[in-house]
Amino acid sequence: MLRKIRIALAALCFVLITLLFLDFTGWAQAHFGFLAKIQFLPAFLALNVLVLLGLVLTTLLLGRVYCSVVCPLGVMQDVVNRLRCMAGKRARNRFSFSRSKTIVRCAVLVVFAVCMAAGLGWLSSLIAPYSAYGRMVQTLAAPVYDWVNNIFADRAAATGSYVFYRHDTVTRLPLMIVVAAATFAVVFATAWIGGRAWCNTVCPVGTVLGFLSRYSFLAPVIDTDKCVGCSLCARRCKASCIDYKAHRIDYSKCVACMDCIDNCTHNAIKYTKRRSAGLHKSAVATDKSRRRFLSAGAMLVGAAAMKAADKTA
Repeated sequence: MLRKIRIALAALCFVLITLLFLDFTGWAQAHFGFLAKIQFLPAFLALNVLVLLGLVLTTLLLGRVYCSVVCPLGVMQDVVNRLRCMAGKRARNRFSFSRSKTIVRCAVLVVFAVCMAAGLGWLSSLIAPYSAYGRMVQTLAAPVYDWVNNIFADRAAATGSYVFYRHDTVTRLPLMIVVAAATFAVVFATAWIGGRAWCNTVCPVGTVLGFLSRYSFLAPVIDTDKCVGCSLCARRCKASCIDYKAHRIDYSKCVACMDCIDNCTHNAIKYTKRRSAGLHKSAVATDKSRRRFLSAGAMLVGAAAMKAADKTA
């Protein structure tokens, strides 16, 4: 049931956010513009404390539901993964547990923060999830959307109706088209091969929320008494975060998609309060990554402060 609710909410957010980038009438922005305001990085850059506090508290309570429901780039990767799974049983069971690439994640986060602090927003936007998705939609999908709209507009005009009206597609620079196409190719290929590898390696928001989700109050938990070690949950986990042999889940990578709960045929995984022992073990194992994260987080805060100072100057 939780998985179905998550999929329904994710699909709704994904469609509405896509419309925000495609709609040229202003209707979508007027009704669903709040979905852009609750995106993590835009809220961070705008110093929207209430939204940031809400996202942090949600992650500490429920885990990385933001990544599996609100983030359009994350949902896009789920769609790609679903397409791959339709290829057959072997494609569905292709994943396996892999350790978190903490050094790589923190290094990317630091580089991202440095680019922001140096005023290289165009460079940091290449991997910022909301910016990257918006660039792909506006550059690659908008011309198709306008073309279909103009077909309806011409047919409506022929019958004396003006429900639709023509809209000329904005001409994009060749470099923008190349960047958008390259971003789409990389994200698509990464999702096709490694599921949520982009989220758990490159995405700066995924790294920040991944750190917070290590200490979430609720999370998928493996019941060792019911687990028979069939590995089905791990083989179908697109985040590659389930170590079924050790009955452990890497919560920094888990995006709370609830797939493991539905796929477990022995009801050995439940979304419930985490055990204190598991939390202690995770805390001991991640002291070094915590220090790296705090350093990168300080750089992000500094970058936002400098950006805010530039706006007020």
